[in-house]
Parts: sequence; structure tokens; C-alpha cells
Amino acid sequence: MSNTQHKTDFRVDEERCNGCGECVDACPMQILVVEDLISEITVVERCLECGTCMRACPNEAISISVAAGKGPSSRVGQAPERVGDGEERFTPILAALEKRLEAVSPVQQFTLNGLDIHSLNSFDVDGHACFYRLFTAEKLEKIGVSRMNFYGMMAADVMVIKPGPEYDLPYYIVDWDESDEHIFFICDLLPSDDIGRNSEHLERYFYGPLEDLYQEYATIPGIAPSQFHWVRALHSPYLLTGNIDKSSQANVDRLLAVALKYFDAWLALYRAAEPRNPDSEEMRLVQARRRNIRQLYSANDPGVAALHKFLDEKMAQAALDIIEP
Repeated sequence: MSNTQHKTDFRVDEERCNGCGECVDACPMQILVVEDLISEITVVERCLECGTCMRACPNEAISISVAAGKGPSSRVGQAPERVGDGEERFTPILAALEKRLEAVSPVQQFTLNGLDIHSLNSFDVDGHACFYRLFTAEKLEKIGVSRMNFYGMMAADVMVIKPGPEYDLPYYIVDWDESDEHIFFICDLLPSDDIGRNSEHLERYFYGPLEDLYQEYATIPGIAPSQFHWVRALHSPYLLTGNIDKSSQANVDRLLAVALKYFDAWLALYRAAEPRNPDSEEMRLVQARRRNIRQLYSANDPGVAALHKFLDEKMAQAALDIIEP
């Protein structure tokens, strides 16, 4: 199965563009440059259509749309032609997390909402290995683990753990998008309840387990508040995110360390968690918040467009269902 092929129509309004370079810095694929004070794309075939450049542009000078024609190839469900080609330069964060994940005895699922998702277990984009894998476990609704390797230029590794309906545990979320120069990083225990309303939830699940970790690792150069208002609204006060320069291996090591330590903090909470009445007023509020979380991610996640570029509509939606909170 392959995606509907197309190519990207990248346009810049030269009257609005002032050559500030904000889009160049924001582009995860590093395929934008400024020439003669105008932003230009260097390799249109490698555009992910994520819209990051459009959001970064202070003058709304950039537009991206789909034009007729042949786009990049993806082979879903076939063995990659060049497995591991150049991938050793990327940090093996998923391998480290999956080792810890064994503690919850995850069971892989190959159907989702009646759809066979075997093909997402292993596919490739231009010969670079990718996957979306779904698991369940006791106390959990789902564990989503994914890697998208975009032409060998950037590897996007994600793990999302969503608690079951009888547990008010926070989610565990990590997003590690790595190129040769930078790592875009998100790590958090995403609140299942309103921590402004529920002070006990804040104390038990966040302040106690994360305060010291946050104070230690928020000093990593590049960690900064999210540029997205909806992310800031949904996540905990202990969200760690930013763009980290890979020129310092010590900073990369610290970034990996805090992703693992946040997971360890979540695992301790998981082990201690007791079921609650899903029909109680408090748990109905938890479920309502979780629905709102999913709706906001579905509406705003910049990775949605990229998935539809590489996968057909059904598989792209399945991948989103696996990996979005």
C-alpha cells in the first residue's frame, strides 16, 4: 500500500517576506534558505508539509499547498531496502524506553477500530525504516511507539502512554525529533485532571515526583516554553520542551537522562495506582479532559499533514490514533 502521491507547492509572498530567517530556523528538515532577502525552499520533495515555517513567519508570507504530480515514495508493509542506513547517528531513545517499558508487560495489538494495522509495524520512506506500533497493558488504554525517519535527515521518535478509564494517572509523553544539528524535544507527564481545580492531583502526580527533576533539567540550553499556546494550556507546569543544539554531547546526554527519569517517575505512579469508579463525578471530569486533549491535538498537531503525505488516508488516521494522546 502506498500513499496518494503528490508534490508540495511552496510559495512566498515577496511583498510580505522581509528575509528575517525565522522560517529557516524553524524548519525541521532544514531545507529553507534566505536569498536576496526572500525565503526559498531548496529541496521541495523533502518538505513535510508540517506548516512549521508558516507558523514561524511573523508576516504570514508563506503558504503551502498540494499540487498535482508525483511525490516521494513510501512502501508500507514491505521490508526496508536500506535498514539502518546512517541511523546510528541518531540517539537510541526508543530502545532505552522500551527496555523500561517491559515492566508493564505490554502486549502488541494489530487491529485498531476494526482496521488491520500490521502494515504500520514496519515500513520505509525512501529506504529508511519507520513504524507505528500499538500496545495495551494492565491499567492502560494504549501505548503508542513510533519512528518516522524522513529521508535519513530527521528521525522523529515518539512514545505516548494513555491510562485506562478507571485510572486518573497522567500520560507519559516524549517526542524526540533529531537531525544532525538539533533535537526538538517534548517530555511531560500530561495531566489527566485539571491540576488547578484538583490540588491533590497536582501534589501527588506532579509536584512530588517531578519538582526536583524539573529544577535540575530545565537548565539544559535550548529548553524553553512551547511556541504553541494550546500545548502550554494542556500540559503540566513540568513540561520540558525546546530545540537543543547537538554540538554539546553533555546536553544530549542530559536530555536523554531526563526522558528516562520522567518515565521512571511515571512508572512508580503506575505501580501504585488503584482503580477508581469510572462513573464517579471526578472520573467523568477526567474522561472529559482526555477527550478535550485528543481534540486539541488532532486539530493542532503539526505532524498530521506529514503523515498524510507518506501514508494513505486510513493508515495515516490509524497512525494518529496510535500516537496522539
